[in-house]
Amino acid sequence: MASATATALSGVSSAARWISGRRVKTPSYGKPIRTIASGGGASARKFRPAAAAADDAESPPTEELIQSGAVISAHGLKGEVRVMPFTDFVEERFFSPCTQYIEDQAQGRTAEGDYDKPPGTVSKVRIIAGREVTSKGRNECVIKIKGVNDRNASEALIGRRLYVLASDRPELREEQVGSGDDEFYSSELEGLEVVMQETGAHVGKVVDVFRGAGTHDLLKVNVPPLPTPEGDEPPKFQPEEHVFVPFVKDIVPTVDLTKGVLEITPPPGLLDLRQKAQKPKRQRARGPPPPKKKQE
Repeated sequence: MASATATALSGVSSAARWISGRRVKTPSYGKPIRTIASGGGASARKFRPAAAAADDAESPPTEELIQSGAVISAHGLKGEVRVMPFTDFVEERFFSPCTQYIEDQAQGRTAEGDYDKPPGTVSKVRIIAGREVTSKGRNECVIKIKGVNDRNASEALIGRRLYVLASDRPELREEQVGSGDDEFYSSELEGLEVVMQETGAHVGKVVDVFRGAGTHDLLKVNVPPLPTPEGDEPPKFQPEEHVFVPFVKDIVPTVDLTKGVLEITPPPGLLDLRQKAQKPKRQRARGPPPPKKKQE
């Protein structure tokens, strides 16, 4: 695991502020699969969390951070914020007092609208209490963070993501080898090489996990593009291709985390159901319309 780099900042001790040494995505929310989640940004105003003195004395962690949620709006006038949870352990993460880490500046969303950009510097914060609310059919959390006491302070956190230490996640299994009937954190599955169990032939790589898609969770597996027919010119733009593999034991009999391999026995035709990634759209510059030409 990459070690974190401590950096001293005003109002927060150097032991409470770090730069994460590796990319954290969520899903993979801190989520396990079969699958459990684990745990446009506003411009960042200065926020000085009131970290407990005992926590400040700790050494910077040398393990990865797992995304547990993202602040999406302020709530009320007393400093509460509304959080989109990326975890199945909502009560432990947001309804009970606990320590988490928050970005010092909102990193914004990706072009796809996901909160999975690499984090910047993070600060330790104390969540005092929280409760569940429903908004537009989504279950969200309203939480109170220690040191955030008014509307201005809570609005400064919009777009920032919350993280927990990987070691804070509950253990799902005793073994590092399992199957599609076992529970895994999605972050454990993402990046695994997918091979055919019988032949060992390379199929692709797990790049995402879709939870609760129908009866079973689905693995999104990037696959190499098909070769260009002989005599044809290769296309200028070659989009990525992927297939979806149901995460069940009949199709995924072996998941070996020690080897970084996921073995599959797909039914006939499954790997032929390729889907191409859409070409990213160009962002048009916004501005006043050009002046109309005068007719003579």
